[in-house]
Amino acid sequence: MIFNIIFLMILYICIDKSLKNISFENGNEEFVNNILQYSSYHFVSNENNIDIISKISNIDITKPVSIIDKVFAYQEDVYVENHQQFSYVQNTVVDKPRVYIYSTHPLEGYTDTKFNVVNASVMLQEKLNSYGIQTLVESRDAGEYIKQNNMTNNYSATEQFIKDALNKYGSFDLIIDLHRDSVPTGVSTTTQINGKNYAKVMFVMNVNYPNYQFANKLNKIIESKYPTISRGMYDKYNDTFNQELSNKAILIELGSKTNTYEEVVNSIDALSEAIKELLNER
Repeated sequence: MIFNIIFLMILYICIDKSLKNISFENGNEEFVNNILQYSSYHFVSNENNIDIISKISNIDITKPVSIIDKVFAYQEDVYVENHQQFSYVQNTVVDKPRVYIYSTHPLEGYTDTKFNVVNASVMLQEKLNSYGIQTLVESRDAGEYIKQNNMTNNYSATEQFIKDALNKYGSFDLIIDLHRDSVPTGVSTTTQINGKNYAKVMFVMNVNYPNYQFANKLNKIIESKYPTISRGMYDKYNDTFNQELSNKAILIELGSKTNTYEEVVNSIDALSEAIKELLNER
């Protein structure tokens, strides 16, 4: 049995060496960035590790304990049980929500694969509700919606979501498209403030709309309260992200795939405080 395990590990290393990720040379980076800047879509990528052994034997070579689990046919649920149980109960009781939250790419997740931007949206909702700011989270899934309605991209789905919400409620003081950023390896989206780690936030905005100044105001508030938490404003010129539908619509990148559950939770606390101050100025 030990021989088989050693053989599998050697085989994995050989295959891994032959299947390398392709990255852009420095000379091409500016060209690619220009394509993304002037494209009509927001760029999001998913990273899939090529792991032959896991596919064949359910052994995770990066986690040696999985070899023992396989040998003794023992499986353990690694999901952190103290994660909050999420509910959309508020969606059925709000009569005049001030904040509307949705996610164009709902599958964007964090280091805990069972925690994603939809979960984060509901946590932000509940935090704002505790401040007396009625908040609505979109319960429809953009990915499923485009399949059911033969659409071409998720922004077409969330465009309809926003229009439906505006038709039903008239207007909002704030509309958030909540994302998780896809950053290159080596770019940190974590900061430490007063001994606590936070997932950094970034505002992706089209500079041609009044939304830009609105988002920048929120950016300055959160940065004043939590220095270093913001990655600032990412300016776009052609992509609209449905921001033309309301001058209160903004896109927030909350951390990246490298951020943990705790880091995201801490940032939700910070973001909700900043939103509270922004909306209470009205």
